[in-house]
This record gives sequence, C-alpha cells and structure tokens, in this order.
Amino acid sequence: MKHTKFILAAVLALATIVPLSAQNNMILVKGGTFQMGSNSEEDAPVHTVTVSDFYMSQTKITLYEWMSTTGAYPIGYYREEIPQSQWKITAAGNISWYDAIVYCNFRSIEEGLTPCYASNGSKDNINNAEKLRAEYPNITCDWNANGYRLPTEAEWEYAARNEIRISDFNKGNHEWCWDLYSSDYYNKSKNSKDPHGSDYGEMSSWGKMYFDRILRGGLDDMQLDLGNKIPTPIYKRLKWEPKYYDTALGPYPLSFRVVRNAK
Repeated sequence: MKHTKFILAAVLALATIVPLSAQNNMILVKGGTFQMGSNSEEDAPVHTVTVSDFYMSQTKITLYEWMSTTGAYPIGYYREEIPQSQWKITAAGNISWYDAIVYCNFRSIEEGLTPCYASNGSKDNINNAEKLRAEYPNITCDWNANGYRLPTEAEWEYAARNEIRISDFNKGNHEWCWDLYSSDYYNKSKNSKDPHGSDYGEMSSWGKMYFDRILRGGLDDMQLDLGNKIPTPIYKRLKWEPKYYDTALGPYPLSFRVVRNAK
C-alpha cells in the first residue's frame, strides 16, 4: 500500500522529494525486572517492573527515516531546514505525539507488518491519514500486533538504565512515549509486567482540553534556558500535550524512537 505524501500545515511550499528506502535501525532488548522511578516526589515511588523482550530503534528516528515514510519535512518554529546530506545523522525533530503515531502505522504497512494504532476503533483512520499536524481521537494500541509503536515509559527506562547499546538516551530532543500521564500511576503499577500506562490521563497544566502524554530523556529545559546542557535524569517523567511538537520554553523540538514486539 502506498501512502500519499504529506505537506505539513506549517509549510507553504515543498520541493518534490524522491522517496528513500527506510533504514532498519532495530536491536533486540532482552527483557528483565528492574526498579523503576526514583525517590523524588514527582517520580516516586521506586517500584518493581518486568518487561518482556522487545526490539528498539538504536537511535531516535532520523530525518532520513522520517522522510522515507512521510515525505514531509517536519519544519517548525525556530528550525532551519537541514541539508539532505545530514538526514541520516539527524534526529527528526518537531514531531508531535500524533505525528509519531501516524509514522508508526505508515512504516508498519510499508514493511508488510500489522499496524498497532487505531482511532475511534478503526486502524484505517490512521492508516489512510492525509495530513500531519492533525489530531486523532481515542487512539488505542493493538499490543499483539507486530508493527511499529512508541515505547512504553517502562520499556524506555529499562533500556536506558541498562545502556543496551542504545545511543544518546539523554542527549538532544525529548522523546515521546505511549503512556498517558497520571501522577499517581506508579502507586498502581507496582510489581507489574509490561505496564502500558494509566487508563486515564490528567489534563494539561496549561488549562487546555488535552490529556498529557509522557516524554522521556533529552536535555533539561530549565538548564537549557540558562545556557547549560545538562541531561534530564533517566527516571524523570516529563509530560506534554500530544498535539505540540516543541516545548514550552522554546526551540527544543520533540523526537521519538520506535519499538516492536519480539514474540
């Protein structure tokens, strides 16, 4: 199935782009049990979690991979277009959570895999999406599908803590995870296996009608605002509205990596 290539709402004009073959940048992460969280107030309590084996992209999805699948340059605020010669070594930034969901389904279809995500009970709503920077209601995940998906925050933290040949976990852009943000979720997910996050989310602190999704890693926004490049701790739970593709404090665009089941 071939997808119609997008033009983002932020782009008024875009030169014709020759499709590129997507990289397969996945490595096997052997599952196990670990202590998740920290004793800090926002990331407590420390609790036991077990995750199954999964495949994970060794780096954030690159601009090369993004363009191979969508054909739409993810231009955003404070971002200059990156030369094509740099696409293979540059993370695709300025990506909203919804954009990442669409990418996962599109790439799954291109590689003959079963897509994971549906909107309002239909995978076709995402599989046949005609634009990015859009919002897709009531997104659910088929956890048994063999296609690409966003990591859960448990998978992300497990891989980061074990340094399983995964590069730049705490460098550069913040990374989207699947999970809805709930401040008390850790109290409910003790001794859990393959947790998928809370069944409900909390409204954005900005007073808008969106349920926040989890972000992990990257550089500390407050420190960046002060001119310091200090990594965000691996255990730190960040949150942001799924329709946005940059952070509140300025030009620190959002990125993502993907996982697949290893069954």
